[in-house]
Amino acid sequence: MKPRLLLVFLIFHPFFSWCQDLDSLLSSSYEAYSNFKLEKSISLAEEALVLSKNSGNKIGEIQALFYREISSQQLNPSSLDPKRIESMIPEMESNKLNLLEARAYNFLASLYGRFGDVEKAIENHLKARDIFQDMNNRGGISMIHTNLSMLYYDQYDFTNAFYHARKSLEMDLLSEDSRQIQISYNNLATIFEQTGPIDSAIYYHSLALEKAVELNNPYAIGLSLNNLGNNHSHKGDLGLAEELLIKSLNIRDSLGYTLGLAYTHNCLSTLYQKAHKLNKANYHAKKSLENAEKSAEVKILRMAYERLAEVAELRGDYRAGLGYMKKGAFLMDSITNESKARELTQQILNYEFKKKKLIDSLKNLQEKNDREIFFNDLLGIERNRKTLYLISGIFFLIIAIGLYHRSRFIKKSSQIIEKEKERSDELLLNILPPNVAEELKKKGYSEARNFEEVTVIFTDFADFTKKAQHLSATELVFELNICFKAFDQIIGEFRLEKIKTIGDAYLAAGGLHNESGVIEVISAAIKIKDFITKRNFDPRIPSKVKFDMRIGINNGPLVAGIVGSKKFQYDIWGDTVNTAQRMEASCGLNKINISENTYNLIKNYPDFRFESRGPIPVKGKGLLNMWYVESSKYQLQKFQDTTKTRVLT
Repeated sequence: MKPRLLLVFLIFHPFFSWCQDLDSLLSSSYEAYSNFKLEKSISLAEEALVLSKNSGNKIGEIQALFYREISSQQLNPSSLDPKRIESMIPEMESNKLNLLEARAYNFLASLYGRFGDVEKAIENHLKARDIFQDMNNRGGISMIHTNLSMLYYDQYDFTNAFYHARKSLEMDLLSEDSRQIQISYNNLATIFEQTGPIDSAIYYHSLALEKAVELNNPYAIGLSLNNLGNNHSHKGDLGLAEELLIKSLNIRDSLGYTLGLAYTHNCLSTLYQKAHKLNKANYHAKKSLENAEKSAEVKILRMAYERLAEVAELRGDYRAGLGYMKKGAFLMDSITNESKARELTQQILNYEFKKKKLIDSLKNLQEKNDREIFFNDLLGIERNRKTLYLISGIFFLIIAIGLYHRSRFIKKSSQIIEKEKERSDELLLNILPPNVAEELKKKGYSEARNFEEVTVIFTDFADFTKKAQHLSATELVFELNICFKAFDQIIGEFRLEKIKTIGDAYLAAGGLHNESGVIEVISAAIKIKDFITKRNFDPRIPSKVKFDMRIGINNGPLVAGIVGSKKFQYDIWGDTVNTAQRMEASCGLNKINISENTYNLIKNYPDFRFESRGPIPVKGKGLLNMWYVESSKYQLQKFQDTTKTRVLT
């Protein structure tokens, strides 16, 4: 190396090394913050701060102070203070630290969201979004879509929540950012928890868990385990749910993550309520409140009070339950109200107003054109009045010709009547079993009959009333028709007898007038469940028209016959039918629940796999033994393999 160049290198080398060390420290500090390693983030930021001051690097000092501040506030929620962050922004702006400024606005938005101040949350999100768009920073824009999705989710506006969640996931998949993809999977699954189907929530949470394990991120692993456990609690798989939630609790406790602990304790309280373990439910509800108070988040505080109110009511302590309920209701009002929802939509979709004005202008122009066309049509009718008189004369001529052809018409009529008779017979067979239809044609009535062994299947859609509120009458009937037509095809394939539909319920039976019995009914039930599952995972179908279902099956004697003399239908009665309906009502989501009678008939059949549920209380019948049944060839869900082989072991 030449002496002059060597001298320059020796002079500036320490400076370059300082810059590289500083940049590395700052990047590592923010990465640690993002992975919720807050103490490490603070330590790295303080190192960067010392290095910045020693080298006189003002920009490095601003960044180090900011990363130390946000990590400290996250680590100690009692110190949360948006004003300290807001005071840093002017200096970031004057030094053109655009990325840092956007991160500051994003942190402020999440902070105000925790306080329940939706207006300020959305205001800061939009400021961050504008900076990210100017920088063409796709990762930042995706993060804003994620945050907006959760804001809409908190306002129960699931349509817009889904829009932003899917927009975020689409951008993350293009950029192949594993950490952002994990967050987007998690958020999409969280919305499915509210809208259903629950299997979709489990599917996306399992993808989020895979990414979290791939990233070796304890914070994300704890979050995904918590969400999967909560999903399985809702679905009724309480054993697996408890296992996953306890794993999540241990991880979050090791991180000292009070907000996460509050959520997990809350989920465990709900689970133990379902398992009728009220002491455990009360313990976890109190732990949820304790951690919620430390985290200073309004939403989880409200949830903790709700769990405490539920447990108090189950224990008969109605006064305490009422007190908790009032506190929860007060916090609910601070999170969601009509004015906040309007403000949220107004700020995000302000451009829609201008677009609507343009559409209205086009609509007015179209209406004007329609009026002109209508006026011209009237003029045309007036001009053609004389032509109408001529047409009248031609009309009389046509009548004369018609009389000539009358004899030919009568001859053809007899052929048409015969065809219509065939059609009516076909329709009758579509409504009634063949032997019943034949009896009805001959006698004009059909006698009810006793059957000694019939397999009854009863299906119903979960939360159908809630789903129906978000659909028009046309949409509702259209989607039900799609499902019921598929059910009809499956029932016909296994030569079963469809009895009727009652709203969103579907009733059928095997063994009434043919040899199709319990095996065919179970096989049909599995195929119906598979149809619904595949439909729920079809991305082309909007989530609001996807349904979770329950299926109940029972065997035994019953009476079958025709009801009424007008608009009659074939129906079945008896305790066997009532018990099949109870099996459906006691069933978990997207499961097939069978009675002890049915189990005893098929328990040795190799193509079926069973899960004993033990005795379960049933209204009007006391304790009844029940089993879940599915195909022995059925593959376990992908997330179970992941959690058991890669995380839970």
